[in-house]
Amino acid sequence: MGIEKLLDNLKDYLDKGEKKKKAHCDRIDELLAKLAEKEEKLQKKIETETDEVKKKRLNTELKIIAVQRKKGAARREELSDKCK
Repeated sequence: MGIEKLLDNLKDYLDKGEKKKKAHCDRIDELLAKLAEKEEKLQKKIETETDEVKKKRLNTELKIIAVQRKKGAARREELSDKCK
């Protein structure tokens, strides 16, 4: 195997790594969008709910989603320079 062939293989390998990093960024963006939608739906459910027990459970779930979004946004910020 010649040097040119080895260099081509190395370039292909590195390109695949960059595409994989980009895929992670896209996946995080998708998840953040889904979490935002879920948060909006829960907020609407909480507004219409009359049962206090259910309302408390929904509020807990809403807090969990807020924390997940915060962690996801922080991770996305860490990767922002790699996701261009």
